[in-house]
Amino acid sequence: MRSSLPKPSIARVLAHFYGLDIKASRGRQKVCCPLHADTNPSASVDVAGNRWNCFVCNLSEDSYAVIMRERSCGFLDAQKFARTELGGDGQDLPPDVSGQPSRELRSSSGAGRGRSEIRSGLRRFGSTWA
Repeated sequence: MRSSLPKPSIARVLAHFYGLDIKASRGRQKVCCPLHADTNPSASVDVAGNRWNCFVCNLSEDSYAVIMRERSCGFLDAQKFARTELGGDGQDLPPDVSGQPSRELRSSSGAGRGRSEIRSGLRRFGSTWA
């Protein structure tokens, strides 16, 4: 089993992708958003919470979400990128078991499970369908 490395810090991810210099010792910091033309700081980086958000873009992300958006990849690829390029990958994941679904899949649409047809209309509190 491989050793578990912590999730990469948001400061490190923002520095890697956008060149932002975030001071890890300062807690919350206001920065200009790198995703849109910004002259006044409209984004906030929470180093302790390992998140950043932009109030103009209406965006709030952790370090993995930034990696997934910037690299157009899924979570496992973002985790692999973080491990190889940034030195942190979060928690260990169990190995995949090929050919086996993670839960039972049902092929029927619910027929035969005792469901009746759906009735439209309003129903008052405490009343039953007649």
